[in-house]
Amino acid sequence: RGVPQRPPNTGPRPSARPRGPPVGPPPRTADAGLGQGVFSVDRDLGSGYAQQWNVSLQRSLTPNTTIEVAYTGSKITRVGLPDTNLNQLSASQLAQGSALLTRVANPYFGQIPQSSSLGDPTITVAQLLKPYPQYTTVSLYRNNVGTTFYQGAYVKLQQRFAHGVSYAISYTRSTLRDDASSVFDASILTGPVANFPVADSFNRTLERDYSTGDIPHAFTSSLVWDLPFGEGRARHPRGVLGVVANDWTISGIVTLQSGVPVAIAQTTNNNAFAGFGTQRPNLVGDPELPAGQRTTSRWFNTAAFTAAPQFTLGSSSRNPVRGPGFKSLDVAVFPRDPPAGPTALELRGEVFNATNTAPLGAPNATVGAAAFGTITSAGDPRVVQLAVKFLF
Repeated sequence: RGVPQRPPNTGPRPSARPRGPPVGPPPRTADAGLGQGVFSVDRDLGSGYAQQWNVSLQRSLTPNTTIEVAYTGSKITRVGLPDTNLNQLSASQLAQGSALLTRVANPYFGQIPQSSSLGDPTITVAQLLKPYPQYTTVSLYRNNVGTTFYQGAYVKLQQRFAHGVSYAISYTRSTLRDDASSVFDASILTGPVANFPVADSFNRTLERDYSTGDIPHAFTSSLVWDLPFGEGRARHPRGVLGVVANDWTISGIVTLQSGVPVAIAQTTNNNAFAGFGTQRPNLVGDPELPAGQRTTSRWFNTAAFTAAPQFTLGSSSRNPVRGPGFKSLDVAVFPRDPPAGPTALELRGEVFNATNTAPLGAPNATVGAAAFGTITSAGDPRVVQLAVKFLF
């Protein structure tokens, strides 16, 4: 009694030392990843940070009505650019033209595995001129060098509920510019990406444009109105089923917004051999069309773009055109007061996109594609929703 007993032998005891091949990362060597695309990290770059500022003025127009005018701004510094390529020729090197495609003896033959596209006995002059000729794509993971800048002014008129009506009307005029929104992605990449949407990895000024989230004009208005139908609540004898229909409230929301910018590219990237992730077309005219000429078959002036030839960077900016704006009217009708009787039916109706205005999708933005400039998608049409609730 009190002496610990050894448990019965139920089989071989697990070894304290794991068996099988090591599972740790391979050691760092000078030739790690030769002939492949590789990731790196700039340890000197800090985390991103945001600066925000605003000023507003409010004034009462009546005991129930106020107006507000405000300005707000923000700047985000060190936004991540995960997909640029450090192993790219410069624009001046690219201008050497067809000589870059000449194949010469590969000084790394025998060092780079033959399974790699760089493992042949000969190699292009372009590859040897790259900063890291033994590799394909070289990316800095979450390269925190991008910036965004937003500023906007808005005015808001609001009436608190009085005399059966409340409403709020607001309008915002703003701009959002950055050099990051075309490439920033929250997903975790498993390797460098060759077809990144940056015109020149060594010239970030080519990316500075209106952000893909820029909405320069935004108008919203909401209304709640007690309809002047009858007075008081419908009362029903005990045990009699009533329908709530005496006092009703109608509410509505109107939303009007500008279209967001659309990035334009071309079907073929003629400079991929030099490490460029995309090739934008040349801009040879005004891409905007008057509002009366825009249709789903030609949303912008497609003749304003031409494909850029090899060994050149297209003159088009990152986001030179805008997609369709957004218009919506949502309406709801519902009883204002709960029923007075012991049982009742409560009716409610809601209409989304009441005007049945088609929320058009983005136009095709690829120069050289048959559908270039056309819109072939749209959101939901008018949706009517009715509800009946039994109260007891």
